[in-house]
Amino acid sequence: MTASPCPPLAVTDADGVGLTTPEPYVRHVEVLLSPLLQGEGLGDFAVGSCEVPPGQQGSLHSHPDTVEVWMFYEGEGRAVVGGEEFATGPGSVVYTPPGAAHQFFNTGAAPVKLFWLYSPAGAERGVIEAEFI
Repeated sequence: MTASPCPPLAVTDADGVGLTTPEPYVRHVEVLLSPLLQGEGLGDFAVGSCEVPPGQQGSLHSHPDTVEVWMFYEGEGRAVVGGEEFATGPGSVVYTPPGAAHQFFNTGAAPVKLFWLYSPAGAERGVIEAEFI
C-alpha cells in the first residue's frame, strides 16, 4: 500500500502541538509538521520549534536512530554534540548524528529561538504525547 502524498499546506505556531518542560530544563517545544499530525503522506521527517529562556538549557539526550538538526534564528547559546561544543547564534545550524548525545544552553540575555528537524520522524512523539523532558 502506498501512502497518498500530502497536499501543500502552511503551518503556523497556532497549528502546532507543544509543551513547556519543567525545571531544571525549561523550554517550550512545539511540533509543527509530522506524519503523526498531518498523516503519512507528509514524508518521513518532523519539523518543530523550540524557545529556551535565558539561563535555561535542554536535557542531555540522544536519539538512537534519528538525525536532529537545529536552525537558530534568535538569541545566543552553546550546543554540545557528541562531547564537542559549538557557539550558536542567529543563522547557526547544528547537525546531530543518530546516537550522539546532545544538549543546548542559552548563554545570552534573551530567549533562544530555533527550528528543529528530525529524520526519520518519530522522536517528536514524546512532545505530542506530553512525555518529553
